[in-house]
Amino acid sequence: MDGRLDAKRQVQAMLDRGWVWSDDHSDVLLHPDDHGLYVRYDRATDTLSASPALAKALELVIPTRHSLSKSYWRT
Repeated sequence: MDGRLDAKRQVQAMLDRGWVWSDDHSDVLLHPDDHGLYVRYDRATDTLSASPALAKALELVIPTRHSLSKSYWRT
């Protein structure tokens, strides 16, 4: 394994961290605390698309090597 996630494994990782499937849309995975943050999973192409709010929030993330991070979780 090369350490990269495909969409199916990413979905499972999100579910493991508390994200939930939408009751209204079977292809939408919701953040547990803020349902404006969600991804839509296209099973046919094994791709994810982020909601506008999630895409904006992800722009704020600053990638940091784990050796320099004060809070790094190894998965």
